[in-house]
Amino acid sequence: MLKGKRIFLRPFTNEDLPLVEWLGTHKLYHETAGFAEIHNDRMAQQVLAAYMRRANNYVICDLETDDALGFVELNERGVDQRSHLDQTREVGFVLKEEFWGNGYMTEALNLLFNYAFAQLKISEIWAGHYENNRHSERLLRKLGFEFKYEVQLPFAFIEQKTQKYYLLTASNWQRFRDNSY
Repeated sequence: MLKGKRIFLRPFTNEDLPLVEWLGTHKLYHETAGFAEIHNDRMAQQVLAAYMRRANNYVICDLETDDALGFVELNERGVDQRSHLDQTREVGFVLKEEFWGNGYMTEALNLLFNYAFAQLKISEIWAGHYENNRHSERLLRKLGFEFKYEVQLPFAFIEQKTQKYYLLTASNWQRFRDNSY
């Protein structure tokens, strides 16, 4: 468990099924974060099981109430040691809309990045967001990420989406942390 001032991060458990179902049935999270659209209990259980199996996926919980506010994840980008992909991760994050703009995600990502760089010895963290997700763009820039490129993601039977990608290196994170205190 990673503990902050107002929140803590903990691994997913079976008790997080309501969070997964809730996020999976709200169009906002499909359109802005690419969260899977969930149509039934079986799908929700499969999504939850995937989150429970993967390392470094955490539910964001309110420190006072234990309520689940959203989640953060660090996904492997590859395991090839020669290319050093094994030392990189891609961050994903979703927060219930009612908690947007209150600093919860900033606190969660600070906890996660401190852990990733100091404990896991990650060299860089990548992040992507859909072009229409201005909240994520502001957050990533605020945390010291640098824009690197954008790509058109083809989706069958729906409009194409542009995804922007950003990079945060361990050295940039350290400089960012040193300058923010």
